[in-house]
Amino acid sequence: MRAASQEALDRARDRWEAVLRESSGSETEFGIQLFAVADLFRGEGALCRALNDANRSSDDRGALASRLLDGKVGGCVRDLVVGLVRERWAQDADLLDALEELGVDSVLAGAQRCKRLGATEEELYRLMRLLADERSLRLTLSDESLPASRRVRLASSLWAQSLGPETLALALRAVERVPLPTLASSLRAYVDAAAARQSRLVAAVTVASPLSRAQEERLTRILSAKYGGDVSLHVSVSPDVVGGMRIRIGDDVVDATLATRIKGVSDAIGK
Repeated sequence: MRAASQEALDRARDRWEAVLRESSGSETEFGIQLFAVADLFRGEGALCRALNDANRSSDDRGALASRLLDGKVGGCVRDLVVGLVRERWAQDADLLDALEELGVDSVLAGAQRCKRLGATEEELYRLMRLLADERSLRLTLSDESLPASRRVRLASSLWAQSLGPETLALALRAVERVPLPTLASSLRAYVDAAAARQSRLVAAVTVASPLSRAQEERLTRILSAKYGGDVSLHVSVSPDVVGGMRIRIGDDVVDATLATRIKGVSDAIGK
């Protein structure tokens, strides 16, 4: 997202957070409505272009959005969307991305109010790891030949009893948005958003065998000191690494696994 669009999103986010603080119990529903608006705009290219047409005044764009959404979404959501379309967006896609991000913010705000934000982050991460391991399920939920509604129903039937309400809402949204972004990309973004809402970075750690609590605490302290802030540690076990560990924080990857070292030696011998 370009700087001008990011600034527009930041302004909208500041206003929306104030609304969310006064909307106890409605946050997830607001998020679902924002996702629906994003789908509506995405499915109607001409409409999206009209709502971001620089030749129209901001009042005209806002009035168009208001007429379109009146009676279809709650008043708070309608007012937010009207404010968004009154802004200038570098690309139409930036407006759609803003709707998605604010929808995610809304759901996570609900989790935070109910003191489930940490649990939601952990559930999202575990779901991401499950789908990485369960190729058949991942492919089925990503199958573009199946209607999105059918894939969402399948996911709901699998996860409704095991996930918290906010995690489920985001997981179903990830399934609904396939193919772009992918399931993994959406879930990773949601994990990062949940961590950011707690002012933490996410460290995805892969090891050959489980870490003890003392080892997890020590690794957390080391990473927090290195990155200058709180770090949320998510540990997954994979025998493929053989030994050592792989750590990923954002774009940074530290691969100190025995499997990688063995491969490096094998490659060197083969040259």
